[in-house]
Amino acid sequence: MADVLKRFGQKYLIVSGKGGVGKTTVAVNLAWAKAQAGFRVGLLDVDLHGPDVAEALHLDERLTVDEQGRLLPVQAAPNLWVLSMDLMLARKAEAVMWRGPRKMRAIIQFIGRTAWPEVDFFFIDSPPGTGDETLTVARRIPDLKALMVATGSPLALADVAKAVTCLQTCQTALHGFIDNFSSLICPGCGQQTPLHDPQAVAELASSVGAPLLARLPMDPAAVATARQARCPLVEASPDSPLARQLAVLAQRL
Repeated sequence: MADVLKRFGQKYLIVSGKGGVGKTTVAVNLAWAKAQAGFRVGLLDVDLHGPDVAEALHLDERLTVDEQGRLLPVQAAPNLWVLSMDLMLARKAEAVMWRGPRKMRAIIQFIGRTAWPEVDFFFIDSPPGTGDETLTVARRIPDLKALMVATGSPLALADVAKAVTCLQTCQTALHGFIDNFSSLICPGCGQQTPLHDPQAVAELASSVGAPLLARLPMDPAAVATARQARCPLVEASPDSPLARQLAVLAQRL
């Protein structure tokens, strides 16, 4: 596994303590934006029970293996290679019912026994919470940097605080916070309305000594355009407020 990790440049774990905060959308769009900019990018989905990366990218391919028995990531776009449990399932509705040891072995294979090309950026989309998947990645990649996706909801922030403690225990660097769904952009007039306390995520970031990297609005019009175009919104609607903020965030990494 160590030899494979040497082929990766900057490594980012997209993490959150709470589900439903838009973590996969952030991961997919950051990876796509970096690939668009000419960087070689790997995107690994380690959410084994609810993998969404392949669906978010509208990938229909299935993983294959090379002559050495290594998994071959799917090339989703020029400069972008993807591996997700979704790409191994016979049916979209198939449930993955694995216990801890099997999940750990699968993640080790996804990283160390896969024919990843050399990449400049390697993004890992993790499941919510502080379970086996996040711990396996955090403990086996020493130079990993975490991007914490949060919202200003008090319930979400309570879980995010636990995820921060998990990263600290694993000695994984917290690169910064992303305040997602910070406001709602009206599809009709374009006016932005705050959805939560606008300072809540910033205050948590400050309390743990991490920067607030971005505030991302909820942009229904851009999301609808991306769904119709069957590609990430930084590609489908690059001039939308949300896509512009994602592009700025990608440039900061």
